Amino acid sequence: MAADVSTAGGADQKWPGANKALALLLLINLFNYIDRQVLSAVLPRLELDGTLFAASDPDVKFKLGLLTSAFLVAYMLFSPLVGWLDGHGYRRWWILGLGVAAWSLASGGSGFATAYGMLFLTRCVVGVGEGAYGPVASAMIADIYPPRNRGAVMAIFNLAIPVGSALGFVLGGVIADLANDWRPAFWFTFSGLLLGAVCFLQKEPPRPTMNAATAPSYVTVLKDRFGNRSFMLCCAGMTAATFVLGGVAAWVPSYVFQREGRFELTAKVLDDLEHPKPGDLRRVVPAEVIEKLKPLADGAVREMAEMKKALAGVLTPTETAIYQETIVVTATKVGSPTLGSIGMTFGGIVIVAGFGATAFGAWLGEWLTPKVKGAYFLVIGGGALFALPSYFIFLYTPFPFGWVFVFLAVFGLFMHTGPAFTLLANVVTSETRATAFAINILVIHALGDVISPPFIGTVADRSSLHTAFLITGVMIILAGVLWLWGARYLEADTKRAVEAEALARG
Repeated sequence: MAADVSTAGGADQKWPGANKALALLLLINLFNYIDRQVLSAVLPRLELDGTLFAASDPDVKFKLGLLTSAFLVAYMLFSPLVGWLDGHGYRRWWILGLGVAAWSLASGGSGFATAYGMLFLTRCVVGVGEGAYGPVASAMIADIYPPRNRGAVMAIFNLAIPVGSALGFVLGGVIADLANDWRPAFWFTFSGLLLGAVCFLQKEPPRPTMNAATAPSYVTVLKDRFGNRSFMLCCAGMTAATFVLGGVAAWVPSYVFQREGRFELTAKVLDDLEHPKPGDLRRVVPAEVIEKLKPLADGAVREMAEMKKALAGVLTPTETAIYQETIVVTATKVGSPTLGSIGMTFGGIVIVAGFGATAFGAWLGEWLTPKVKGAYFLVIGGGALFALPSYFIFLYTPFPFGWVFVFLAVFGLFMHTGPAFTLLANVVTSETRATAFAINILVIHALGDVISPPFIGTVADRSSLHTAFLITGVMIILAGVLWLWGARYLEADTKRAVEAEALARG
């Protein structure tokens, strides 16, 4: 059903219900990123789960990376359709409500998967649901606030990216540790259904200059974007940054757990495996398997690869498939990082660094705009180049000191979140904004984090996660160069969009 798209207020006035709408959209966006990163938080457990992967599978990390790509492929393919629906006047809150309900059901349903194919399918449906949310929410915010407020409100809205991502890492890791199982970590996301229901109760906001009968076609908008140099360079830089952020974020828990984790089989560990405490959901290891493990209780402290090799040497393939996850997690040496502690630390870093960088980037962009041409581009390009040395240093720095450089790299990369979306909103007109955001979503994911998780996994299967991270870091340089290049075009492209919108208003 088409919405009432009559204009309320002038071009320089915010819609009276704007702040309430922003609050709800911010909360939904928070759950959006929680859903995404719960998967990353439990990736090491998935790798050890014999119901999903055979112990001898040479492509396990590639398949794990595909779980992230499955979500993103569905997300990027569905977003343009939703952008078209939005451009033809369909009710935005209804689209959002259906999308939130779909992704919440699918994300929670991931916790009931008993095979890799089932998990892959639920991640695809999560992407369909989130594809209904991304372009519509950003376009709605840009339409209900005037240009002078967009920088601030886009920064507020996009604070959900670092905060939601961090909560996903924290909640996923902690819940999985407490339950000694990765599945309950997904069940938390069923709570997003409440937010979906609230969407259907909201009053539809107006859309300036919107005329569904004369809305430009998707092809027309796409052609116009190719002629908009600021849009193209911002989108290209975001693609490179998304390649890094999406790929590395998916694998950080695994990278730290495998690099820093130490494992030791002791008499106590064997007893815990055979006789778990009441309320402990971990799988009970039978006495015959415990007997096979006793020769490994030799006082040796093993790294992850050594531990998996040792288990394969004493257990049958079937026993390895069933019990490997439980044994490895239970044998984690005291003081060694667990998935819960890694999630808490990395999540805390993402919250503080991401929150601070998003706010600082938005403030710096607003402050510099009247003083410097192309200020938004200069801010986000400078942030990427600031992140570059810290990213490579963290790969060679022992933990816990390595977390300092993780913090600095995250801060620099997250400086683009507020300014980049504000920039995109300012160089397009209102009637093409949702479609333009959908195009941006399609490009940055198709060429960014759809590719990077399985790419990193493939390199890791053949070499190591360390090597994969080194190669991925080159994309930070590309993002910085593209964004700095765009600074020369921003003023002219913004002026062109403002004049086109003024002409459309009459």
